[in-house]
Amino acid sequence: MNIELKTAAAYIRVSTDNQTELSPDSQIKEIRKYAKQHGYIVPNEYIFRDDGISGRKAEKRPAFIRMIAIAKQKPSPFSAVLLWKFSRFARNQEESIFYKGMLAKNHIEVKSISEPIIDGPFGSLIERIIEWFDEFYSINLSGEVKRGMTEKVERGGAVSIPAFGYDIVDKQYVINPVNAPIVRQIYADYLNGMGVLQIAHKLNDLGVRTTRGNRWENRTVDYVLRNPVYIGKIRWNPTGRTRRNFDDPNIMIVDGQHEPIIDEESFNKVQAVYEVNAKKHARYAHERGKKYMYMLHGLVKCSDCSASLSMSARGQGLQCIRYTKGQCSTSHYISVNKLNEMVIAAIDASFRLGQFKVIVKHAQPSAEPTQLDIEALIEQELKKYARIKEAFEAGVYTVEELRESRDLIDERINALQRQTVKPQSTEAALRKKIIEENENAVQTLRDPAVSEEEKNALLHSFVDRIIFDRENCTVEIYFYY
Repeated sequence: MNIELKTAAAYIRVSTDNQTELSPDSQIKEIRKYAKQHGYIVPNEYIFRDDGISGRKAEKRPAFIRMIAIAKQKPSPFSAVLLWKFSRFARNQEESIFYKGMLAKNHIEVKSISEPIIDGPFGSLIERIIEWFDEFYSINLSGEVKRGMTEKVERGGAVSIPAFGYDIVDKQYVINPVNAPIVRQIYADYLNGMGVLQIAHKLNDLGVRTTRGNRWENRTVDYVLRNPVYIGKIRWNPTGRTRRNFDDPNIMIVDGQHEPIIDEESFNKVQAVYEVNAKKHARYAHERGKKYMYMLHGLVKCSDCSASLSMSARGQGLQCIRYTKGQCSTSHYISVNKLNEMVIAAIDASFRLGQFKVIVKHAQPSAEPTQLDIEALIEQELKKYARIKEAFEAGVYTVEELRESRDLIDERINALQRQTVKPQSTEAALRKKIIEENENAVQTLRDPAVSEEEKNALLHSFVDRIIFDRENCTVEIYFYY
């Protein structure tokens, strides 16, 4: 007799606090034991694990977000999410309800193997009480941790990851002999007239990376130049993250227990120069806040890093947004008027010649499965081979049941392969449709009486993206249907 096991996912999370809880491996072991007893199989590919991450915000848990994305597929590859405790799923009741509701729409249950819930409304009430208690515990713990960190700062101790130029040894900042000279050079370059963006480009060209291993930006250079940690101080905001508001009245600055990298005289000179530069650029602040609408808004990409080109502060040209932060090595600045003419000319030539790249975005509705649908279904069946093998190795399937299940999968794959799907439309036919439906587009784009908003909406109706190559001064347009 063939046994059809249900597929489940497992979500494992070990939080950042020091509470007593099962290790990740122990959680997986207990979940697999529960799965076997209740007719589930948990494939290795559907074990999602976040280590040392708080459960307060889902967006900060990459494995959780990946699990939710996979669960939203139609049909979902698993019918349940198994947890050691509900608190592993979320410690924010609002998010817990939201994501459980999202999973429920795809007929996926969330089960805590150590907190069994009875069916019916009373069981739902118990589950909400557990979620409320988990959230209360998390909030209370957060407050206790923050108080402890503030007390440590008051004693001059380190409470965060080390600033660039330092390491943490025995819970104290110690100078990193490789990066400390780079910090001194950043200060020297700034005092010699080099701007923060130039410094970021210089560091990236040298292959230097930040403490987190990222490329440098203008804001990360700012952070080094404004951080009193380099003169032996500790800066701490007990109310939350400071970000770049270094004038926040809640900020504490106390004497640290570590050796400074920068002398106070150099640090103060840098602060004075920084204030002068800030006032010098303040007159452009109102221009930076303006929102310019232009014909190519949201369409043009950098050929080097694929980031978007955005309007400059004065509204006269476009520049790669990653270049303005120091993360892209090539300037892609070009005047708006020049780029407009290049794009219109490229569209005109593409339509006249009938040669351009087409991306299919909106397939024609059809009751018949597409080739992609069939391939996806075959892929799902092929994955079942690995699952029934795992079930056999776990002792859930007998040899006979393994053979019967494999034969059943083979039948389904053969049936899918016999289905033939005719292409709905060739690329040549799609090009013809795009040209016919937008035959007056070039004329409209060149009409000064048509607003920039209207031109932008028109382009967005058939242009997917425009790649601007600054070195060759060319554009490559990808159309869509």
